[in-house]
Amino acid sequence: MTDHHLKGRFRSSAGEIAWGTDGTGPDVVLVHGTPANSVIWRGVIDRLRSDFRFHYLDLPGYGASEKFEGQDVRLRTFARVLREFVDHLGIDRPHLVGHDFGAATVLGAHLVEAVPARSLIIADGVVLNPWGTPYARHVREHVEAFAGVPGHIHRAMLAVQLTTGVSRPLSAQMEEALIAPWTGEVGQSAYYRQIALYDHDYTGRLEALYPGIRVPTLILWGEEDRWVDPTVGQRLAALVPGSRLETLPDAGHFSMLDVPGLFASLLRAELTAHGSVPA
Repeated sequence: MTDHHLKGRFRSSAGEIAWGTDGTGPDVVLVHGTPANSVIWRGVIDRLRSDFRFHYLDLPGYGASEKFEGQDVRLRTFARVLREFVDHLGIDRPHLVGHDFGAATVLGAHLVEAVPARSLIIADGVVLNPWGTPYARHVREHVEAFAGVPGHIHRAMLAVQLTTGVSRPLSAQMEEALIAPWTGEVGQSAYYRQIALYDHDYTGRLEALYPGIRVPTLILWGEEDRWVDPTVGQRLAALVPGSRLETLPDAGHFSMLDVPGLFASLLRAELTAHGSVPA
């Protein structure tokens, strides 16, 4: 995995955001979900940087972005911050790509925050109610108890949780890149804060807006996703006019980590097909 650079910083309405840019070509914004950060896109970026200009960020309270008590880390806030990020970059009609929470983020940015997009690519998205794994729902119901567990136990639980999101073992480097931001006093508090603020009302609001999407939309789903069932992708495709659903064999929830070559190939085809189509 090539070094993942987050050299940019900008002050959003929800705290300081770490971000990076890589590649040359049409603008593509990549948005991660939970409990991840922008490092999940590295394998895709490395394969496509000669054809597209990728912009990626760590969402508020995630990865290398600022974390603090009382921080608003709801989905609706992520959508607003994504609008601020696109405005900060000064880019016009980028392709918007979102995974997990990032899927609701890009959909909210487009449908609620009025961010123009050339196309939308949704991967294993948290986009329809009800959502949340049984483990996550249990943690949310007892978040104060979980927040107080010793750090080494918290780290071990995170490691086990991640194994259920992939179909093949994560490299030690990737596992550490995903877990490290959630460790220590600040990181551990941030992890349970984002669970406590799961925003089901916002996904309910978005669901009513999906039939109004008028830009090309590709939906990618890992066939072995154990976090968000592939039937959710089918339901979303039925709601979004003209959308296309592609299932990825041998892939779990983190399809871009399980099958980065296939994910990048499908993404390249979609971005190329709509590279000059205005929204």
